[in-house]
Amino acid sequence: MTRISQTTRLEKVEHIVGSGSGLLDFAVKGENGYDTWEGNEDADWTVEDVDSVQNVEEDRYIMYPEGDYFICEIEADTEERNSGPVRCWCE
Repeated sequence: MTRISQTTRLEKVEHIVGSGSGLLDFAVKGENGYDTWEGNEDADWTVEDVDSVQNVEEDRYIMYPEGDYFICEIEADTEERNSGPVRCWCE
């Protein structure tokens, strides 16, 4: 697992695991594990072009893209309690 602690852009995101507490895990094609962004509960994040959502456990869910992959632009300045924004979409 890699912590996202600076502004970055991820391409070829196969799915996103989210939680109500503001944690987003990005599964990027060809990488082992997840790139993790930890936001606060009121963080600004949007995921568009979602094909389906599957519950994993209590407050964890997986979002799958309508297309082959999501592209995500992520603003962060620390490993924890980021406020965003995070924007993901499909091309």
